[in-house]
Amino acid sequence: MKVIQVIDRLHLAGAQIMCAHLSVELKKLGCDVVVVSLYSMNSAISKLLDNNGIRVIYLDKKGGFDFSVIGKLRKVLKKESPDVIHTHIGVFSYCAVSGLGSNVKRWIHTVHTLAKREAPGIKGVIAKMFFSNHKAIPVALSKTVQKTIAEKYKLDISEIPVVFNGIDLSRCIIKNDYSFSNNFTIVHIGRFCEVKNHIGLIRAFDLFHRKYPNAKLCLIGKGELQQEIEACVNKLGMSDAVDFLGSQDDVYPFLSRSDVFVLSSFAEGIPMTLIEAMGTGLPIVATAVGGVPDMLENGTNALLCEVDEEKIAECFERYYLDEQLREQHGKAALERSKAFSAEEMAVKYLEIYKNSQI
Repeated sequence: MKVIQVIDRLHLAGAQIMCAHLSVELKKLGCDVVVVSLYSMNSAISKLLDNNGIRVIYLDKKGGFDFSVIGKLRKVLKKESPDVIHTHIGVFSYCAVSGLGSNVKRWIHTVHTLAKREAPGIKGVIAKMFFSNHKAIPVALSKTVQKTIAEKYKLDISEIPVVFNGIDLSRCIIKNDYSFSNNFTIVHIGRFCEVKNHIGLIRAFDLFHRKYPNAKLCLIGKGELQQEIEACVNKLGMSDAVDFLGSQDDVYPFLSRSDVFVLSSFAEGIPMTLIEAMGTGLPIVATAVGGVPDMLENGTNALLCEVDEEKIAECFERYYLDEQLREQHGKAALERSKAFSAEEMAVKYLEIYKNSQI
């Protein structure tokens, strides 16, 4: 079976990591996999694909809606003649036009976040037309995302498969010591953008740090709001307590050395960084948004809370004061992570490919 994965770009982000891991595992299952990226860029993701013998085709997209991409994508589909086209974030409209008249028998589209966030306006209208006519099949990352797809596109929920994101869990460096001596380290991984709520996280950490000055916050990532976030840290006088570590190709050493992982987002699908923390066995503080409650249970394998600075700070304090709770939740999160393996994800997608002739 020949599968073409189409995504907007190959930067270091959740949907891209998922696409790469899925491509690698599908190849192991005997599929011929090609990845098409609208934008041309090199990153740890493109390196991962190259190292695993996955061919990548770049379409050199320019900013805005680039009409030339339609013709380029149509030529790729005609030349490659895939059995399945699997689309991801930011490409549905291009594929809707490019795929018209092609001989693609199966079109699968993964919705990586709440449906209303992924496809506002005309994008949603186009997607609804294809989903309603069964020209493309939406796949949800979680039960929560599945409900939003059914509501937005007026689909029967039984028509929407759910497949959790997955990673290569063998790369995780499992934590085995839940004590801390000097610094109590909290780590966050995510692009510096509004939805990740870094400003709220900084303010929550400030509340916590006032009581526990040996606390450290490590921020892994980069993005358009970094200067604003750095200014917030400086204004609060916490430059010595907050480390900006930039983008990291390998986050596992940082995770294993930390005491708590935090996810402070306003919205999420199935965050890849959360799976990485679970696979490490870290105790987790996370806002109960999007698919997060489908992944973790408050009080059992994590501390989940509202998007509220005081609530996040309270969760930090609970873990700070209770080593037994940190270990209990960390080990429970590790056990839960087994449901989010790349192998399991690929097997489920392959089953959808085989059973979804359009």
